[in-house]
Amino acid sequence: MDRHNQKEIVHLVASLIVLTVAFSYPAVDPGTLAIVAFGVGMGFLLHELAHKFTAQRYGYVADYEASPTGLVLALFLSIFAGFVFAAPGAVMIRGKKAFYGAQQYPDSLQSAREFAYISVSGPVVNLSLGISFLIASLFVPHSGIIYAIFSNGTRINVFLAGFNMIPFGPLDGAKVWRYNPMLWGLIGIPSVILFFIL
Repeated sequence: MDRHNQKEIVHLVASLIVLTVAFSYPAVDPGTLAIVAFGVGMGFLLHELAHKFTAQRYGYVADYEASPTGLVLALFLSIFAGFVFAAPGAVMIRGKKAFYGAQQYPDSLQSAREFAYISVSGPVVNLSLGISFLIASLFVPHSGIIYAIFSNGTRINVFLAGFNMIPFGPLDGAKVWRYNPMLWGLIGIPSVILFFIL
């Protein structure tokens, strides 16, 4: 494994640990941390990998990088404000240009479409996981560790989908909204509705 891949793994693990603590707080006993780590691991890791693999499918170089500011904010706001700021880092995309035929001009329309699909891929994973965990939770007794895993998985993934689809700033939702508000609505509206219901 090269140094670049090792760095990405370190950044992913650090972000996973911080988000697990942030979503668990104030309950930081080993049992709660383990249950939350499963939901965060599925939601956060698969969200970022969806961005990465979608970007690579379009020919970009893509790697996850943790943000020190994002990590600190996630912990600080969870502990002192009771709110999880779930932006511990991002997949950095670079290394490709699309051109019109032989002309050396970037195809901005194609790039906008690709970046919208790259952006929406993470929330799609979270919404799918959230709904899957919710359905699974209906078929187990509403007590015990299995239900706790499913209910936490639902809560965390719905939160990640809804949070990331906010059409503001650097969040996924802003990029999707700029490209196509209808595409945003397909994922954003169900995410927000489930977020407020749950």
